[in-house]
Amino acid sequence: LRQPLENTLAAPTLGLAMSAEITVHRDDIVKQGWLIKQSRFVKEWRKRWFVLTHQYICSFKAQGELRNPTEAIRLRECSCVKAADEDTGKTNSFRVESPNRVFFLIADTAAEREEWIGNIGRQMVRPTVMLDDDTQFDD
Repeated sequence: LRQPLENTLAAPTLGLAMSAEITVHRDDIVKQGWLIKQSRFVKEWRKRWFVLTHQYICSFKAQGELRNPTEAIRLRECSCVKAADEDTGKTNSFRVESPNRVFFLIADTAAEREEWIGNIGRQMVRPTVMLDDDTQFDD
């Protein structure tokens, strides 16, 4: 039995999903790989396996894990993803901004950073509804 990722999550808290209830399905993965992230409270840099889907970016302690991420960011609530070398003082770093937190991440290379930024940015773009000029609305 497979439920869509969206239906397996509890309500988000400050732009974060309740990560203990998340299971990522292989079919949903857009990109995955190792990144270094800044921890939320201690601000230490930690290596984590990141998995990007159409709806979330999740971090795990080990490669191949797809259940119970250490963190999960709901992409539709993110406002910006961009390079952050000046913010962090670290090469190949970038930031993902959610309503109440900025996530700082570091890739191994500049090319990898740009690939992550591009992929995350494409998932953040919200679909729009196009209306035909002939569409009529009932008042």
